[in-house]
Amino acid sequence: MFGPGIWFALVGAVTACGLTWALSRSEASRKAHLEAPALGFVGSATLALFVLTAAFLVASSWQQRNAASDHTYQEARGLEAAYADSHELADPVRLRARQELRQYTAEVAGPEWLMMRERQMSPRAAGLLDQARLTSARTPGTSQEQQAAMDTVTASLDAVVTARNQRSSDMRWAVPEPISYALIATALLVVLFPALVGINAGPRHMLVMVLLGTVLGFGVYLVSVLQHSFAPPLGIEPDAYLQALTRFDQLDAAK
Repeated sequence: MFGPGIWFALVGAVTACGLTWALSRSEASRKAHLEAPALGFVGSATLALFVLTAAFLVASSWQQRNAASDHTYQEARGLEAAYADSHELADPVRLRARQELRQYTAEVAGPEWLMMRERQMSPRAAGLLDQARLTSARTPGTSQEQQAAMDTVTASLDAVVTARNQRSSDMRWAVPEPISYALIATALLVVLFPALVGINAGPRHMLVMVLLGTVLGFGVYLVSVLQHSFAPPLGIEPDAYLQALTRFDQLDAAK
């Protein structure tokens, strides 16, 4: 599940180890500890900048992920409402509309969800939803009950279309690239700073730097995956649509 994260952590560890070993061998590095009190402020500021950037990215990405999850459940609830309200439609129209709603929901939960990992939407799913809207709007009945049902189903499907458009927007959301670059740059500065101010390549110092590089590498990985709301390993699953399909079965059994 976190295979790429392990690679990021290993890269961070190797980078920290290599840079510390290489830089600590210079004469300038050996003497830099004399200026450590003055440089301590710079190190603290560098670490604070990394933490601030990482915290901003995690908070904004997690907030967006939660919003995207809410939007999927809004869409699923709209589908359930349209399926239930279609009960009053004329038999041929009801059967066809329900079949199209089932096909749309299954398409979203299956092929479209895989496409969303690549930030693409399924044209077939969009076509099925449009066809369901047209079917429910062409109710031949003239009774007040059927007319009211048609209006209710149409309103529910309009809400589904709105939620679908929001899901498409959520899928394409991303933080500005300069902020991501700033995260990587500050992570490198945090790794470089100890060697630049005079840390030696002794076993204890090397172990500390390896652990630091591992944590920073895995942290950068976690921040990067959180920016893709629908991609694994932390992406949203199509649970809302699977629950909607189960609800469809319950509505059919209750008729």
